[in-house]
Amino acid sequence: MNAFAFSHLLVADHINTLLAESAANRQAKLARRSDRTNPFASVTKTVRSLLATPADKPLALPPLNDYPYRS
Repeated sequence: MNAFAFSHLLVADHINTLLAESAANRQAKLARRSDRTNPFASVTKTVRSLLATPADKPLALPPLNDYPYRS
């Protein structure tokens, strides 16, 4: 067995480990999602935060005092 074949085995094993970890994380995420009591409240809160008007969220822009390119 040469070095390339050995490195190929190591990389394949690492990829399989990452795939298994990803599948486990996906399963855990699905389990957590099914445990929620009221997902509608979470969705409503997210939508309200996205649709908030600029008056609710003031813009954080720097003042343009002594700005060389202002007209």
